[in-house]
Amino acid sequence: MIVNYPLLGLALLLLWFPRQWLRFGGFRTGGRGNKRQREWTPRGQREPGDMSIWCGEEIRKPRNWVDLFRALAGSIAVGQVVFTPPDRPDSFFLLLVLTLKVAIFITAILIQTLRFEGKATLFAPLFYIQGLAFGLVGLKFQVAFFALAAVWVLNTVLPSAAVFLFVYAGLLICFGMILGDRSGRKEIALAAGLALVPGLLSLIFKRRLAQFTKKTKIVEGSSSSSAAPTP
Repeated sequence: MIVNYPLLGLALLLLWFPRQWLRFGGFRTGGRGNKRQREWTPRGQREPGDMSIWCGEEIRKPRNWVDLFRALAGSIAVGQVVFTPPDRPDSFFLLLVLTLKVAIFITAILIQTLRFEGKATLFAPLFYIQGLAFGLVGLKFQVAFFALAAVWVLNTVLPSAAVFLFVYAGLLICFGMILGDRSGRKEIALAAGLALVPGLLSLIFKRRLAQFTKKTKIVEGSSSSSAAPTP
């Protein structure tokens, strides 16, 4: 097996770079911003207990698009380019490469989902996960495209980020069965599995998934919105 180590390093940087470092001063910890509570002043009036994803708000966040494209680039590199198989790959090689890919992507999801701001918080990296799906399915990009379009259409009736990701994973599987073929089913299944990780972490740690905006953290399942500085 031939491994392109420089490209692998660049891909890991893109995939494992924590989202909170994208803000100015994100490398500092314990700064003044982490100690000061801010008042939530949303653009629209959110009803108490409303934990749904607001499409208009999400597409206006530049960091969401950075997440999508860095996840896309990193997953293409790891999934399609970094590992060059021998002329006659055996089952051991295929299993080894699959294991390495799964380890890299699960680590990436954990880094983007887990936050430590005084206490552990779980965040749902929606655009990041969708970028991973596009990169993983490769030439079967129509599977990821239709799943993305369908979940955002259905989002108007979805109550939370966890349900959003669960539905998105199911759509990936459904469109994969309809539009894909046997050669790409492992990648589609991996993309769907990664989409379920934040929700599974929420169940394991018994902590709710959170959404982050500039001035508030919206925690799924809470009866009221709480304000906290953004990552």
